[in-house]
Amino acid sequence: RDQAIHFFDLLRWLTEEEVTEVAAMGAALALPSISEFDDVDTSTLLLRLQGGALAQLDNVRRTGYGYDERISVMGPHGMLESASHPQRGVSCYQGAQIQQPGLLPDWFSRVQPTYYAHLDAFIRSLNGEQVDDLPGLEDGLKAQAIAEAAVISLAERRFCAVEKLPF
Repeated sequence: RDQAIHFFDLLRWLTEEEVTEVAAMGAALALPSISEFDDVDTSTLLLRLQGGALAQLDNVRRTGYGYDERISVMGPHGMLESASHPQRGVSCYQGAQIQQPGLLPDWFSRVQPTYYAHLDAFIRSLNGEQVDDLPGLEDGLKAQAIAEAAVISLAERRFCAVEKLPF
């Protein structure tokens, strides 16, 4: 519910389609103690969209090399992938060696610029300004419905349909 929910939003936004079915696998590998709360720190989800396309979502909450999450959306015309974000976009090639920057250290470092931009847009909308592409209550509820299906799938080890909202 906390680790992947933003990617459920992103998937719906990228594809302009609803998720109809979810299969989730996960484990508490970095922090085994969270398993007593039925939580995981590493997960893989397979999602089916209403048009039949498949999306795969991998999450790793804690790694020794930085904050790592990715989303891939595959369809008949290609693939869209959002990979891990390095601290800097520069790599150094010297002879037979390549030096690349490591990943961002935590989730907030990755989302900080967009977090503040969205917070600003939200406040402007509260003040009556028209803000395009600001997610609404329906977006949040639909992401939550996907998350609930993923939790059931994880617990019951099966594909789970995403419940449709009554509106």
